[in-house]
Amino acid sequence: MSLSETNKGYVPRISQLDSIILNEEAYSLLKSQLLAAVKYVGQSSLTRFEPEIDAGLRYILLKCTIQKARSSIGQQLLQIKYDDLVSNKRLRNYVLLLVLGRWLKQRAGNVATVVFRNENAGLFTSQCINVFEILYMVSQLLNLLVFLKEGIYPSVFERMLRLKPVSSNIRNIRKLSYVYFTRELLWHGFAELLSFVLPLINVQYFHSIVRRLLPSAVDNDYAEEQEVSFHQHTTCVVCNCPPTLPHNYGCQHLACYYCIHSSYALDPTYSCPLCGHTIESKVQIIPVYTVKG
Repeated sequence: MSLSETNKGYVPRISQLDSIILNEEAYSLLKSQLLAAVKYVGQSSLTRFEPEIDAGLRYILLKCTIQKARSSIGQQLLQIKYDDLVSNKRLRNYVLLLVLGRWLKQRAGNVATVVFRNENAGLFTSQCINVFEILYMVSQLLNLLVFLKEGIYPSVFERMLRLKPVSSNIRNIRKLSYVYFTRELLWHGFAELLSFVLPLINVQYFHSIVRRLLPSAVDNDYAEEQEVSFHQHTTCVVCNCPPTLPHNYGCQHLACYYCIHSSYALDPTYSCPLCGHTIESKVQIIPVYTVKG
């Protein structure tokens, strides 16, 4: 950023884009407060005339900010305003374009149907509005590319009317630190790496290795002599939930069909997490049949 740009009230691109988002948030807050005020009265009339209410609220909000203060709510929060060389007429036309553009998008078809008393006319008008909307979106995309290069006129209407934004406080221009953004990108990349790598790690294998290294307080010979018991409090040794299709594998403990077969498939030397009994062969894994009383 050169000194000449600073003296002229240079506005960073990110501040101009943020001001547009803040404007929409301010309007959403105003509309939500209106809906909360009339929620006990009934919102049927508001739903019926929602396009007109939206247009009225936007006009009041933009007239009290852009047309009178030469800056919107978002621009005021970020210390931005339109250049003093911009005439009040251009600001008024800008407000009308923002308000009427949205209203025509929602009501053009209905208005054409009422005026011409023909549903085909309303349908044709709606199709024309859709075509204009597509053209507007394409022009908005092209304008965004130009804006990223030049740094002025973030919207098509502002470029059409030459509404140049400048800083309202030259001595306090918004400065951005990219340290936070770099940190966020680093952590997001690290989280994506973990989400990709963790499913590929055989956690059960490392768990069994650690369990073998730790001393066991259970006598394996005694554990194998116990009978298999299955009751309402029995849980799977792997997932610690009531076993689904319970299976036994040589000791007195039970496991779900999927839990024990997947654990043995991942680690052929898999042993019981509770008593340490080692499964020597897949043949040892047998279903446990229960009889309901």
